[in-house]
Amino acid sequence: MHTVKVDRRELLQFMNSGDEGANGHHTAMTGFMGEPLAVGLILHSLRSEGKPAEFVSWKVTPGMRKGSRLDAWIFDGEGTLYQTEIKMWAGNAIGGLRLKDGLGEDELLRLGQKQWLSRIWNEERQTFHAPQVGKVLGTMQVPDRFKDSERFKIEPLLCLWWLVRPADAEAGARFCLPVQDEHFECVHVLSLTRYLMGLSEDMLELEMPRLSERLNWLERIFPG
Repeated sequence: MHTVKVDRRELLQFMNSGDEGANGHHTAMTGFMGEPLAVGLILHSLRSEGKPAEFVSWKVTPGMRKGSRLDAWIFDGEGTLYQTEIKMWAGNAIGGLRLKDGLGEDELLRLGQKQWLSRIWNEERQTFHAPQVGKVLGTMQVPDRFKDSERFKIEPLLCLWWLVRPADAEAGARFCLPVQDEHFECVHVLSLTRYLMGLSEDMLELEMPRLSERLNWLERIFPG
């Protein structure tokens, strides 16, 4: 699988800083790179834990024409298959969370918890605020390779660009949120901003499915 070099600091700057030079480009850029980037970072996160994770498929449907679809199937390589919903809402977007340079850990914690409770999770009702997020709990048609229920466990994964943190200050960039659902006990949540902020290296090698095909089309459309 083709890998891409990603500048971690420049990515955070573009998505979160409120840089005026990035204004007007976020929607186009996230449409172009968003889901491949998210998948690449999910794989990077799982592999950093020593798991031989792999991307499986972009086709995540309930198996019928009607019903909500998700974005990706990702296998951790050790028995868990994640039905994944990706929301690449930039910090600069409406309702987003702009992060200035030099914010301390306490302020980041406060902002992340505020964003989590105001935009993602209804603490009182113990539900997601928006259906486009809550659909991660939908029952999806499992790829044939993973239909052996004794060998593989299906888990929902919500991947957000935003810096979000639950009330539990000890939770990491990826945490498990208990839910009241007939099919799942919890939803795994990954904050990509928080994950990237916690890394030390500046250049990342990411496996980003689909991106190379999109770059090839750009070269064909705009040769030279």
